[in-house]
Amino acid sequence: MFQYRPERILIDKAVAAEPLTLQICERFPDVPRQVVENFAWHQDESGVDPLRNPLTKGKKTLHLKYFKGTSIKACPGFSNELVCCNYFTLDLIENCPFECTYCILQAFLNKPVITVHANLEEILEQVRQRTAAQPDTLFRVGTGEHSDSLALDHILGIKAHVIRFFAKLPNALLELKTKSKHVEHLLDLPHGGKTVISWSVNPEAIVEQEEHKTARLHERLEAARKASAAGYKVAFHFDPMIHYPDWEKGYQDLVDQILDAVPADRIAWISLGTLRYISSLKSVVDERFPNSSIFLGEFVPGEDGKMRYLKKIRQRLFRNVQQRIEKLAPQIPTYLCMEKSSLWEKTMPYQPQTAPEVEEKLAASLRKRFPVEA
Repeated sequence: MFQYRPERILIDKAVAAEPLTLQICERFPDVPRQVVENFAWHQDESGVDPLRNPLTKGKKTLHLKYFKGTSIKACPGFSNELVCCNYFTLDLIENCPFECTYCILQAFLNKPVITVHANLEEILEQVRQRTAAQPDTLFRVGTGEHSDSLALDHILGIKAHVIRFFAKLPNALLELKTKSKHVEHLLDLPHGGKTVISWSVNPEAIVEQEEHKTARLHERLEAARKASAAGYKVAFHFDPMIHYPDWEKGYQDLVDQILDAVPADRIAWISLGTLRYISSLKSVVDERFPNSSIFLGEFVPGEDGKMRYLKKIRQRLFRNVQQRIEKLAPQIPTYLCMEKSSLWEKTMPYQPQTAPEVEEKLAASLRKRFPVEA
């Protein structure tokens, strides 16, 4: 893995005195910083338009921003047309220093810099209020929607505050989803069993070809082993699964490697999802990663407007992994990400029709397998 270091830090005037701002600036004492107000991204005062910079160059700017609006939201992947898992997302960082070829952020975010929402106390207070308003609901809250949860955290030190906060919430679980290897700074924290550290995984061949600057597969699994030994629940996301020449053996071996690294009784859940993308992403990837082969498969447009593998291909991919998990560790709950109920029927051991059904299945497993922590 590479080590991130910004070339400049831009600080919103509204967060100049925030504890998180001061903490981050202390981590980069030699990096030039500038306090800004009502900053116009389309016309940087340096005369350079950041939106025209290559994405890789843009990520070298770190923007400490005052976040306005609702910080905890239903997962943007939620759809009445699909069976979802009632997941919530928490906005803390936008953009990611990793360079996965298939990353939707390349076509989704409207500015290329790394943005940190520095008014952390206000953001977490929204979480407290939202979860307190529904005390009988178990909120599964992830921070990996607009960035990798841990790619920069060993440098920025944000998640320690968040983990301590969630440890005191009676009806919420924090999920930190990552492709990083850096967990050492989290191992001694008082997490109270309320944080799940999860890894997005693919066979090593895909990691090498499509997931640039990320931790290698063996590094992710070693990090998962350390987190599990420190008392964290861990999880894994086979997402996005790629249909490549050796996919069947590759994904079965991946299940084996995970279970060799981490005890099955510490794995909270495993999700499965195949490659899907909005049409505008392809031209971006073709320009930035001309050697990538991810778009060479058979794709069709879905009802949500995203391109997906043919249904029969998705079924084979899911069934391959699901059957291996059922054989080796049937106690681990699994679910599909962003698929219709008809596809569940051909691949999964249970067939939920709605998001609350999936949510209850996961919650019931947590109550049974982790009665004290859940």
